[in-house]
Amino acid sequence: MKVFVDTGPLCAATLSGDLHNARAKEIFLSMSDQNFRLFTSNFILDELYTLLNARSGHRTAVNFMDSFGQSGVTVLRVTESIERAAEAIFHRHDIPRLSFTDCTSFALINAHRLGHAFSFDEHFRIFRFSHPVIILGLD
Repeated sequence: MKVFVDTGPLCAATLSGDLHNARAKEIFLSMSDQNFRLFTSNFILDELYTLLNARSGHRTAVNFMDSFGQSGVTVLRVTESIERAAEAIFHRHDIPRLSFTDCTSFALINAHRLGHAFSFDEHFRIFRFSHPVIILGLD
């Protein structure tokens, strides 16, 4: 199965003091055991490096950045067409605290017809994808 991974679970699994650390590690381990294929985006990584730097410091962010290549996670790129789709999503949805990065994630999930997403962000539950998407982490 293919799973899009949001910023929250990546951050939580990296930072031992994060509220969702144990849950994130548990879900990542379960997905590994079931041979799920993991995807994220270049926008998610941008957001994650910034968040790790702010919460835990530069060394943590750089260590994650340096080791990510061996993670097996496929990075989907936000292209111009995905960005236009994200802009359309952002225009249509007046949802408090909805980020543009969330909109790019929704557009990528739709475009690649990914059937699962791993997020602790309620926006993933609120948004109506173009096809059925099971949200892990919000159960």
